[in-house]
Amino acid sequence: MPYAENDGVNIYYEVDGTPGAEPMVMHHGYLADLESWRARGWVKALGDRYHLILVDSRGHGRSDKPTDPEAYEMRNRVLDVLAVMGAENVKTAHYLGYSMGGMIGYSALIYAPQRFATMSCGGMSPMLRPTGTARPPLDWDALMKLALKNGAVKAAYDAGRIERPAMEACRVPMDEWNGAEQALRMAKMPVFMYAGTEDTPHAGCALAVALNSKARFLSLPGKNHTTAAESVDLIVPALLEHIGGVKAE
Repeated sequence: MPYAENDGVNIYYEVDGTPGAEPMVMHHGYLADLESWRARGWVKALGDRYHLILVDSRGHGRSDKPTDPEAYEMRNRVLDVLAVMGAENVKTAHYLGYSMGGMIGYSALIYAPQRFATMSCGGMSPMLRPTGTARPPLDWDALMKLALKNGAVKAAYDAGRIERPAMEACRVPMDEWNGAEQALRMAKMPVFMYAGTEDTPHAGCALAVALNSKARFLSLPGKNHTTAAESVDLIVPALLEHIGGVKAE
């Protein structure tokens, strides 16, 4: 099984799609794992066009699961992606991330924009979050009760690939993340954003698209965080239209 290593943390990944085609890194959301891309139909929809590199985020799936919140700082998460790309001898890639994976994608615009030919992020806004208000402590039982209604999360949980200590540590930097507005303003590659109208990030994405002429936002009427992630038939044509003319090595 293929692993890449970043400063002692092993990151599991798999490859799919078309060998020799342009590489696309796919990064799942919080509490899920790389299998979510297959289960929702993304691999089937994109595999005939791209060489897909599916990553299990640290703390998730078959990757190592640190329990120190500092291990989950966004720079480390971006370096995980770069380690996987290095293991596959990929210089530049397209990037597709959802939710937490979108957060890591926007962070890549800060830390390593030169490594990505295009950036596509769903279910996450790049805009700054309000500051100065204390966030409530994580209620794990309430979170899981809600999260297990999501098929991708339940599959990962039922397979034993979700562990509470790692997930609690992972949430700390996520809750403290303050966006990537300036990085989006300066991005030179096409940026594609999508979110459902019933999802919290929708408003921020609708504002963010004005920051860069290379950005596009696809609004998904009536979709929430889960159903937007499953709207492959609606998203893929728009995504390919926006990024399809740009090459990755």
